[in-house]
Amino acid sequence: MAYMVKLLNKEKVTHDVIQLTLERPAGYAFTPGQYTELSLQRPGEPLEKAAFSFIGLDSDPEVHLALKTSPVNPEINSNLRRLEKGAVVQISEPRNEVEYRGPGVFIAGGTGIAPFMSIFRQLHKDGRLEGNQLIYANKRGEDICFEGELYTMFGTAFTSILALEDRPRNVSGEIDVPFIRRYVPALDQPFYVCGPKPWVSSVADALLESGVNKGRIALYS
Repeated sequence: MAYMVKLLNKEKVTHDVIQLTLERPAGYAFTPGQYTELSLQRPGEPLEKAAFSFIGLDSDPEVHLALKTSPVNPEINSNLRRLEKGAVVQISEPRNEVEYRGPGVFIAGGTGIAPFMSIFRQLHKDGRLEGNQLIYANKRGEDICFEGELYTMFGTAFTSILALEDRPRNVSGEIDVPFIRRYVPALDQPFYVCGPKPWVSSVADALLESGVNKGRIALYS
C-alpha cells in the first residue's frame, strides 16, 4: 500500500545527507531499523523511487527520514533538492532492513548510520541502550551525521574513526584487525555492520579474521 503525504520540513544533516519530515498517515507504524521507499512523480517524467531510513521514533507525531544524495541517482537527487515544504510525496509500507538482536557492536560507514538511528533513539528512550557499542567510520569530519547526539547517547562507548583527517575526539585510520583488537572488548556478541557494499565486505573480513563467529555478524548495504 502507498501513502500520499505532505512534506513538513527538509533540512541538511551534512553536506550530502538530507532529512525529511513528513505527515504521518493514519495508522502508519514502523519498527526501528526499517525503511520506506519514497516516490516522486513529476509531470511527463517516470516515477522515481529512493529508499529512506526511518531515523525517528514510531511514537513521533511525524515521520522522520534520512537519505544520502549521490551521483549514482542524479535525477532523484535533483528533484529532492527542488522539493519545498508543502509538496506531496508518496511513501510505501515500512520494509525490513536492520533487525535488532540484542546488545552488541554497531559498525557504521558514512550514511550507514541512518538505519541505526531509529534503533538507538528507541533504545535510549526506553533506557536500554547500555551494553551497546558504536564504531562510526567516515572519511572526514564534515561527513559525520548526528555527531553530538551520538556522543550524548553512547558516551565512551562511541568511537569515531576518520580515514582522511586528524581531528580531536576521533581515531585516524581504517577498521582493520588491529583496530578491532584494540577497540572491541568482546567478540562473542552481535555485530551490526552497515555502509557502502565494498566497505561492509572489508569490515566483515576484518571481523572474521579477528575471531568473530560468522553467525554473529549481520551485514547491511
